[in-house]
Amino acid sequence: MNWKQIPLAAALALALGLTAGCSQEAPPAADTGTEAVAETAHADEPAGADAHDAAHGHAEALGVDFPVPANHEPWAPDAPLIEGMSRVRAAIAGLETGPDEATVVARAADVDAAVEYMFANCSLPTEPDVALHAILARLMAGSEALKDNPSDTAAVADMHGAVANYEQLFDDPNS
Repeated sequence: MNWKQIPLAAALALALGLTAGCSQEAPPAADTGTEAVAETAHADEPAGADAHDAAHGHAEALGVDFPVPANHEPWAPDAPLIEGMSRVRAAIAGLETGPDEATVVARAADVDAAVEYMFANCSLPTEPDVALHAILARLMAGSEALKDNPSDTAAVADMHGAVANYEQLFDDPNS
């Protein structure tokens, strides 16, 4: 299987299977089409470290915004999500000044640690959870690209795009 050809839905399925930490509290209030993605993701969800390795190493999510539903009211993030995204922003900011390769790898690891923290600690209803997993898959793809080639920081722009997409979808006080 060529991992570079994984569609976004498969990347979401892999991202949703990373840990059981992100739980859904309630079904979404409105039909925006994300429920089918969530159902598909959970039906095909691999378990454990294998899912994490596959999603982390092969998520093809660069450049793909999660669609903002028409008349979208931003979702309320929980405290772990606010904390995790603050850590992501700080790590990405550390990549702005043309850092050396060791710093690039360290900041990519910081993004990974923040993503792991969110997977382990967030608790969102289904619809925002699915959107968040798409955003986190995109951040993971960016950090993986940085670790694979620390001299090419092109992925940083897309990681900023993922954070901007998050800020369109969630009412984060730190945005």
